Amino acid sequence: MSAPHIMIVAGETSGDLLGADLIEAIRALYPDATLSGVGGPAMTRASFSSIFDMSEIAIMGLGPILANLRRLFGLVDLTAAHACDTRPDMVVLIDSPEFNHRVAARIKKRHADIPVICYVAPSVWAWRRGRARKMARHFDAVLSLFPFESHIFKALSGPPCHFVGHPIVARFQSYAPIADFRGKYNIPAAGKLLCVLPGSRMSEIRKLAPIFEQTIARVSAQVEDLSVVIPVVAHTREAVRARVADWPVEPILVEEESDKIAAFSAANAALAASGTATLELGMAGLPSVIAYKMGGLMGALLMRVLRVPSAVIVNLVLDAPVMQEFLEDRCTADLITPAVCDLLKDDGLNDAKRAHLAPLADVLGSPGQSPAARAAEIIRSLIQ
Repeated sequence: MSAPHIMIVAGETSGDLLGADLIEAIRALYPDATLSGVGGPAMTRASFSSIFDMSEIAIMGLGPILANLRRLFGLVDLTAAHACDTRPDMVVLIDSPEFNHRVAARIKKRHADIPVICYVAPSVWAWRRGRARKMARHFDAVLSLFPFESHIFKALSGPPCHFVGHPIVARFQSYAPIADFRGKYNIPAAGKLLCVLPGSRMSEIRKLAPIFEQTIARVSAQVEDLSVVIPVVAHTREAVRARVADWPVEPILVEEESDKIAAFSAANAALAASGTATLELGMAGLPSVIAYKMGGLMGALLMRVLRVPSAVIVNLVLDAPVMQEFLEDRCTADLITPAVCDLLKDDGLNDAKRAHLAPLADVLGSPGQSPAARAAEIIRSLIQ
């Protein structure tokens, strides 16, 4: 066929990065393709022209969303109108389900013949399973990052779901971390090193830092020569620094990505908030204990609606409880401390956990192709 017109919409930073990789893969197949839609800095650097900047819809939190609701609905209409006016050969909506699923519904209402793909499957396996069947009305296919999602969407009567692989695999393979992390930060070679990750959101840090402080105090009383390293990002650095100032073990704060990955390689174990970081820890093969506490009504609701045996994505991907987890009422220093101490003191257990984590990269990868290349091939097959 002639060079296609493919519309791509990303609504947040992770989607922007996926979109930039996808643009490169599409241009490898169709050098003269027309690309339009909504993107951020990474997609712009890939010579993508956005109808408005992604920052307009990258709003987090219930309060800010409600405050901007009228404008957000206007942008949904604007995005859908662009598709209906230009009639692309394919529309690829990347993540951001609260925005993009509304865009899909409006497109299909006016032009049911325009193919629409959802790139990054929503977590229908965890809660709100009815979304899968509803998505079948608005999406022609789903491109998923996790291998088990294809079976879930089929079982729930959702649209056809294709596993393309997770971009974290290539990201980890591209790192060249510091060879001697312990030497750089004067950490004793024979001592135990614990990575602590209290979350990337301020609300997570506020709730988890006190529990992690109590845990570190108890662990340090049982484990000699304990060192602690905390990876931080720019917007959390000072808040974390203030909260750990009185910890019984003075943590080392690292901000560079290379330092973080080097810390994972040098550490004996990790204590982390549930979230994306668990995938990074799993890819690094670092035995980890996972904790999370929302508290209040939201925490109670989460535990009631959770429909999977684990809230840790590594456990779901590997179909085994490799990372021990402590959620909500069980997120206490009394319960977490023994689990962390076991990983630090029991070399046999630690080695067994590392062996269980070893297959993760192969399970998450798509052999022979990058996720973006695999996604582009599926897009080409659906266009043809």
